[in-house]
Amino acid sequence: MLARTIVLNMGYNEAKDLFANPTGKENTQIRSFCAAKTIITWHLEEMGTLCRERTGGGSFLSSSAIPQAMISAHSGMTAEGDNRVLMQKVVKDILSDTQKGIHDLPEMTQCPKREIPAMASITSFETLKNLIYYKEVAEIKSFSKLLQKMIMEKGKPFFDVWMYEVSDEI
Repeated sequence: MLARTIVLNMGYNEAKDLFANPTGKENTQIRSFCAAKTIITWHLEEMGTLCRERTGGGSFLSSSAIPQAMISAHSGMTAEGDNRVLMQKVVKDILSDTQKGIHDLPEMTQCPKREIPAMASITSFETLKNLIYYKEVAEIKSFSKLLQKMIMEKGKPFFDVWMYEVSDEI
């Protein structure tokens, strides 16, 4: 959980920096804010629930942190657009911009197939960043292939596939 919190903090800081200086990255600005808000509030809800379950009901009443986390997470997940709707927008924008060639795919400094597996430890910041970048590239390719298979090969309508068949993957 700590690693996830660190990654979320990195994403949040990246979104703040983008808000302060969007020059040259205007097409990624909105999706960065939507993704940061969505993922952070989902994480907060999961952590609040986990703490409540592990500490029991008494601590829920005696602590102000756990109820506040639950309340904040719930309002964050529904305010300013439901999280699922926001993530659909993010994924749709990324796929569209990738197809147009304007999505900034991250540049990896280490090969995820040759260099990283040969390392004794993958805990360096640079390696973790490369693994996150690799996951983004792999997810875009995998999701694009899934959509193509369902829409082009199986002939299903885009709306049905998007809303009913791949919403959990989004």
